Amino acid sequence: MSNHNKKYYQTLFFLFVLLTAYSLQLNATVRYVSKTGLSIPPYTTWETAADSIQKCINICVFGDTIYVANGVYQEQVVMIPGLSLIGAGMDSCVIDTRQLITMQNYKTIDMKDSCLISGFYIRSTNNFAYGYGISAIGQTGLIIQNKFSEANIGIELRNSNIIVYKNYFFNIRGGVFVWNSNSIVRKNEIYILTDQAGVGIYTDALTNNYSPLVDSNNILTVGIGIRKSLGSRPKIINNLIWLHGSTGIKFTVSDSAYVFNNLVYAESAAQGIYNQGAQYLQVYNNYITGNIGDAVSILPGNVVKNNVVTKANNGIKLLVGGSFTLQNNNVWDNSTNYIGFAPDTTNLSVDPMIVNDDTTQGDLDFHLQKYSPLIDAGDPNILDRDGSRSDIGLYGGPYGWTYTYQDLAPRPPHNVTATIEGGLVKLTWNKNTEADFSHYRVYRDTVSILIYDSTKIIGETVDTFYYDN
Repeated sequence: MSNHNKKYYQTLFFLFVLLTAYSLQLNATVRYVSKTGLSIPPYTTWETAADSIQKCINICVFGDTIYVANGVYQEQVVMIPGLSLIGAGMDSCVIDTRQLITMQNYKTIDMKDSCLISGFYIRSTNNFAYGYGISAIGQTGLIIQNKFSEANIGIELRNSNIIVYKNYFFNIRGGVFVWNSNSIVRKNEIYILTDQAGVGIYTDALTNNYSPLVDSNNILTVGIGIRKSLGSRPKIINNLIWLHGSTGIKFTVSDSAYVFNNLVYAESAAQGIYNQGAQYLQVYNNYITGNIGDAVSILPGNVVKNNVVTKANNGIKLLVGGSFTLQNNNVWDNSTNYIGFAPDTTNLSVDPMIVNDDTTQGDLDFHLQKYSPLIDAGDPNILDRDGSRSDIGLYGGPYGWTYTYQDLAPRPPHNVTATIEGGLVKLTWNKNTEADFSHYRVYRDTVSILIYDSTKIIGETVDTFYYDN
């Protein structure tokens, strides 16, 4: 056993104790599973390690820990309460049930109460119509740093308060499904690139008494990023949703839901945030942009504040008539900014002046520049983390971040053209929209690579055209 693997196991075990505060029994046993072990009970050394995960579990009691060495384990796993199951790493420790899963027996790992699962690559099924990577039913537990592929659902959380943290999902129909649960789903990477019916994170409940937290996940999908179905009151906070498909965040019937500080960026999508039935939906400090049909669709009773909506076909749409609250948003550069109502004067329509909204110029960056008109322009009753009035946009409000505003130069003029008019050369370009823009300087030289200095300035203008002889 290498020192690297020992340190890995020790770190994961520490995380489990720290994050979940479980009280392990004083007489708990550490056991081992390895393809090269002698498989001699009670499997308490690497030399005598079990050759099967389930074989080792079958002699465990509450509080035991099982370490699993690298290898491919072709078996379905049924855990016991209070068990820690720790693999050697999500790239090299594989549980593969693709030849075993059936419609009736569809779970790769059946997780019980007060359990930890970490460090596995879980491959479930060859038929995406069924097959769950982990099915977790229990009051507490932690699922951390696993990889999931080939499944109908990666992780199912039912009647539970499980923490799902820093897992990776790909080639999958559904990432994390949360039923009748107050679970926390945080900092997971979910990629659904082949199934337009796929859902990154799904919440559902029989009543409105459940409030799962969906926080800081990165979802790239051709389907739906986050869907809230019947019941539950989820808090959806600080997620990044990259759309090549249907909808960023979708809501059906419940009394309330909360959507704060999420980015929905669309290459192509029908809806950004779409509400079909949440009566008291609160939408604060989100940034919705890109090639979207309807960026934000709302209902009477909804509250929409401090959001930025840009570059969509339709900005904010009221689906049916009735009273709602829409204040201190910035809705700008959409084909149609508002549908079904007229906004009040607290709402803006200005260039948000973020650091970078152009993928051809490097990574997108939605932090505000120093002179953005959205700084301290949000609802005055909502504060940023530094105690100042909330900014409008992704990093404002109590769930945002404190950062230093960059003082960037205005963008270079776009779509510069030159024509001959009356014997003169007429230059034209698109107008800059930054709040800190003052005027243009026009330079001229006889070389194609111009070195800018004051001797080559031939004029200044605030207009978007200039005549030169």
